[in-house]
Amino acid sequence: MVSSCEFFRALTKVSSEGDRIVIVKMVVGNNVLSDIIVNGKSLLGIVTNKEVLELANKVLTEGRTIETVINGVRVILEPVEPRPTVIVVGSGLIAKALVDVGNAIGYYVAIVGNGDIDKDRFSNAYFITNDLRDLEKLVDENSIVIIANEGGKPYDTEALYIALKHNAKFIGLLASQRRAAVMIADMVRNGISLDYVLNKLHSPVGLDIGAKTAGEIALSILAEVMMFIRNASGKPMREIKDPRKLVKDALEGRIQEQSCSWQPTEFKL
Repeated sequence: MVSSCEFFRALTKVSSEGDRIVIVKMVVGNNVLSDIIVNGKSLLGIVTNKEVLELANKVLTEGRTIETVINGVRVILEPVEPRPTVIVVGSGLIAKALVDVGNAIGYYVAIVGNGDIDKDRFSNAYFITNDLRDLEKLVDENSIVIIANEGGKPYDTEALYIALKHNAKFIGLLASQRRAAVMIADMVRNGISLDYVLNKLHSPVGLDIGAKTAGEIALSILAEVMMFIRNASGKPMREIKDPRKLVKDALEGRIQEQSCSWQPTEFKL
C-alpha cells in the first residue's frame, strides 16, 4: 500500500510538470487506496482496472467528479488542475496562516510537526504528520519547503538539513537575521557547502510588504514562493504595465478598449 507521504510526493512531481490529473480514491472496507492517473496511466500502480482508467478519461473530458461502485468497491474520481504543493514545517500561528492562505490561493499544503501539531486545528491541510521523520519521505527536488516556527524550535535545524540534503527546489526559513546566520553555520558544520546553502536558502523568508500579523506574514512568504515559481520580478504591476505610457494615445482616440477577455486560472478546490 502506498503511504500518504509517497502520495503527496507523487502529487508534487506531477503538479510541477503541469499535467491535468485525476485523483482516484477506492474505498475498501475501512481503508482508502489513492492513486493518480496521468495521461491515462496509473502513476502509483494501484489502479489497474480498465473501467476505472476509462472513467478517468471521462472525468478529464467532462471536468467533473464521478463516484461509482465497481466490483463492490466504491470509486471516486476527481479531476485536478496542476497546482503548486507546499510543505510547511511548524505548528504555530504562522504555520496555520500558511495553510489558510495556501488553501485560499489553491495550493496543496502539507503540514509537518514533531509531536506538536494539533490535528483538529490544522484539519484544512491536505496532509498532516506529527513525525518529523516523514519529511525525509516527502521532500525531493520538486519540493517547496517552508520552515515556519515563530521564535524557532529545536527541530527546525533538522528540518532545514533534510530540505537541503534532498535538494528541495525552494527552501524558506522563518528566522531573524541572527538566527538564520547561526543555522547556516550549523549546516556548514554538518558538512553542507556554504555556497550551496547560501544559494538555496531563502531566509528570512518573505517579501518586505510591512507584514505584522500571522496572516500578513504568511501572505508575504507565499508571495515570495509564487514569485519564485513564476519567475516573476516582484515589482508593482504599475511598473510592469504602466498605463501612463498609453494615456496620450487614449486621449487622442487611438485606444478604445474598455474591457478584455482575460480570466484568471482557477484551481478547483
